[in-house]
Amino acid sequence: MRAVYLLVGVFAVWCLLAAFWYLFWIKGLDPKPQNINPHESAMAIAEILVIVLVSLLIGFGIAWFLRQQNIQKAEDENAALKILVAEKQQVVHLALEQAEKAGQTLSRARETFREDFLAVSRENERLKTVEETCKGEQDSLQQQIAVLQNTLHELQGSFTHATQEALRTEQEKQKLEVELTELRQVKRQPKSNASRTGEAGPAIREVDDLKLIKGIGPGIEAKLNKAGIFSFRQISELTNESIEHVANVIEFFPGRITRDRWVEQASKLYLDKLRG
Repeated sequence: MRAVYLLVGVFAVWCLLAAFWYLFWIKGLDPKPQNINPHESAMAIAEILVIVLVSLLIGFGIAWFLRQQNIQKAEDENAALKILVAEKQQVVHLALEQAEKAGQTLSRARETFREDFLAVSRENERLKTVEETCKGEQDSLQQQIAVLQNTLHELQGSFTHATQEALRTEQEKQKLEVELTELRQVKRQPKSNASRTGEAGPAIREVDDLKLIKGIGPGIEAKLNKAGIFSFRQISELTNESIEHVANVIEFFPGRITRDRWVEQASKLYLDKLRG
């Protein structure tokens, strides 16, 4: 508001200065009162008033034009603002609807969560009961498993012992069969042959192909021959102590003779030899 008053004052001062300038410089009037011509002064004042009025009209027109531009600009901005407000209102309306839907969804989710939580709580209680029952059954099963493991260990020991006994029995059986077969052959031989054999001197050494036994190759056969073992019969008569001694002599893997079952193979081969 102060700026408007300042502009009005400046305009008034400018009008006065312009009036004096027009009267005394343009019109050439004498500033002394006794020399003033009333008719010329009146005409000059009228001209000044017309000039001032025209200036006012021109200024008013310019101001009105500028104001119309500002008003149009303000109206355009107001219209754009109204459109923006309408869009914002629509967005807010949609947001409110979405918030309402989200609230309804949240309410349903809360109800569902409450129901699920209750169901899970009941299921948890049931599982705890089942777990306690299973724990008791597990303890009982562990005890039974321990008893069964002990029984199985005992049975394994008994089975191993029985297997060893059966193996020794089989070896003894084979040895007895060998001896029985030898006795039968001795009975079948004529007495004359026996006397001749006694007269002939020492018995001829029996030599077999030891490579027929699984696990004996040419190298092992040569080592066995160096140790004085040449026949299936000698191998079939080996005992546990003699097996260990032979393994040490021929520098063989410990337990390999027993695993390859040399005694059983040799007994079978010797029996086949006697029967053939």
